[in-house]
Amino acid sequence: MSSEGHRPDGRRDTDLYFTHVISGAPNVALLLGHLYLEGHEPSITRVMVVRDGTFYFVYDLPDIIYGATLLPATDERPFALAMLGRRGLLRINPTGQAPWDETLALPNAYLMHLQEISGELYACGTQRQVHYRGADGWRRMDDGCHVPLADQVTCCFNAMDGFGADDIYAAGDGGALWHWDGRQWRPLVSPTTLAIRVVQCMRDGSVVLAGDAGTVFRGNRLEGWRMLTAPAFEHLSVERACLFQGTLYLCAQRELLALSGDQVTRVDVPVEGHLAYYSASATDGAMWTVGDDAILRFDGATWERFICP
Repeated sequence: MSSEGHRPDGRRDTDLYFTHVISGAPNVALLLGHLYLEGHEPSITRVMVVRDGTFYFVYDLPDIIYGATLLPATDERPFALAMLGRRGLLRINPTGQAPWDETLALPNAYLMHLQEISGELYACGTQRQVHYRGADGWRRMDDGCHVPLADQVTCCFNAMDGFGADDIYAAGDGGALWHWDGRQWRPLVSPTTLAIRVVQCMRDGSVVLAGDAGTVFRGNRLEGWRMLTAPAFEHLSVERACLFQGTLYLCAQRELLALSGDQVTRVDVPVEGHLAYYSASATDGAMWTVGDDAILRFDGATWERFICP
């Protein structure tokens, strides 16, 4: 490494790699990233905004953000961005208002995912913990599925989604798949023993599961699961999903996949430079994807790359 702070790959130590994106408008995206100089164990999450092609620093968060989502506006609150750190820091940033923080009391474990379901926030993580944020604050809702931590992590919920407060799916390591009916959690027969990292409830009542070795399944607890995995994608790990203009896009690190109907295909992204896909977020007018230093916007016809200064 030179005295000027440049890395062997040409990046500066102060450059950012991005792991999450949240978009509330076609021309605006909130970017969550970390400094290359901190390597694989970052201490902060840097929050940036790109608006009409211009980048702005927002703030640094003293936690590693593993979950980020939108909270829709209601009569009582404006539209808001929500970001959750693995150690339990929740930052809520309402539109036009100052942000505030909440802290979840964790059972000596990490949080892996934050999900908005029917206008409320849910979080899940290691040892199959699940938390719900209601009108009176956060509470645990993992009786029956949580496994107390002993010496080391033995299980994990990596993702969850639901059609409502009484119809929620959670999935994770080892193909773990559970369902919440509003009263209790029940384990489901899983279509895989590989880690599930994506749970996406679709508008037609089906649920898409995806994860390690390029596994993709579609179905639900009543009808069972159809395997949609293509052998060409078995080297990939699907980490995130984003529904945009009727197509479910699957972020698989170095590849972007698309699920239309029951067909999984590779997306050709015709832009130059390094490409990676760790997270995606969409409005009706555009989808944003991020991964490493690749910040991309897709309007349904054209891809555009943005360079963080």
